[in-house]
Amino acid sequence: MILDAHVAALLVRVTARVSAVLLATSLLVAARRIPGALLGTPRAGGSRVADVAMFVAFLVSHTIHFGCVVLLAVATDGENIRDSGWIAVLAVGALFYVGCFLVLGVKWRAADGWANGSEGRREAIPLVVIWLVFFQAFIIRVTQSWLFAALSATLLYSVARFLYVTLRSKS
Repeated sequence: MILDAHVAALLVRVTARVSAVLLATSLLVAARRIPGALLGTPRAGGSRVADVAMFVAFLVSHTIHFGCVVLLAVATDGENIRDSGWIAVLAVGALFYVGCFLVLGVKWRAADGWANGSEGRREAIPLVVIWLVFFQAFIIRVTQSWLFAALSATLLYSVARFLYVTLRSKS
């Protein structure tokens, strides 16, 4: 085999962890963008650009992760996907991208904050669902390594901060 399964598995693990860090960072950057997040003052327009850019970085990173999962499938003759089934894996991937593009659409339109609470929910709900998938993957391994513990804590803090600011937002 041209691609070593151990190398492909390592790439899958590394890209998943990088994506988790970028997701946590994206949530924290989003929390800074939300008007009324701090003392009722709106954020500058540049924070929307940073918010969109960080979320796009997360999206690109996780697309690379999905590519590494495919590489692992090639290297193991589909063993890593066989239990779940290709249809389920593709459906989850499609749902991930639908959720991401919903979030990205709201982030792009909300330069000075959400026009109404509905926009806030349209950004927050898919983000929290995506976050939950990541969080559960790391929290169940929290005792295995300091890295899983640190990622779990970082993800928990980032979503708590994002939700706190979102719920207190005047928009």
